[in-house]
Amino acid sequence: LGDPNISGYPAIGNGIIKSTDGGNTWHNIGLSDTRIISKIEIHPLNHNLVYAGTMGLPYAKNNQRGLYKSVDGGNTWSQILFVSDSAGVIDLLLDNTDTNIVYAVTWNRIRQNLRGLIAGPDSKIWKSTNGGSTWTQLTNGLPTGTFSRIAIAKSSTNHNVLYAEYVDSSSLDLYGIYKTTNGGASWTALNVSQVAGQVQGGFGWYFGNLTVNPYNENEI
Repeated sequence: LGDPNISGYPAIGNGIIKSTDGGNTWHNIGLSDTRIISKIEIHPLNHNLVYAGTMGLPYAKNNQRGLYKSVDGGNTWSQILFVSDSAGVIDLLLDNTDTNIVYAVTWNRIRQNLRGLIAGPDSKIWKSTNGGSTWTQLTNGLPTGTFSRIAIAKSSTNHNVLYAEYVDSSSLDLYGIYKTTNGGASWTALNVSQVAGQVQGGFGWYFGNLTVNPYNENEI
């Protein structure tokens, strides 16, 4: 799958490998040109519905970045979200009650010996309500401007409760955490003043992850 954090010497992958016999044997089912696959999600209501977030080849701008979808268990793939040739999809969420609702997070990231792009204007959160045919950028309470990595997480008990973590483009540390209780229609900033700018050691682009306690949606 490659190194989704795209560190100093990022490893690149060769596509998605699938097993249909509990891991005894494996075979490649495609997306080798995407090089770095950040996240794979299989929909709990349909095991043939698979989404793969990709960051592309980290060394250069390319059009293989974005979000891919398969409706036949990975036999064929379609690119359903492409933002720019320097931004890929770093995080991904599926709604566990509706096969049409998808959330994706894009991030500007290039790593080479002459250039290290770690933030940009394409770091945003997107939502689709029709399985990826069309997308809406989520705003309404979320910060605007240039950011580094963004992460999203969802409550296991309430599909409308999500959190988003933003990494500042200058300090490369925690900028803010935002919460929605209506599936992304609006967001509220949480009070993180005690820890903002000092919890990721300037490596928020690498440690920019977020998890919600599956038994307590208020614990992140």
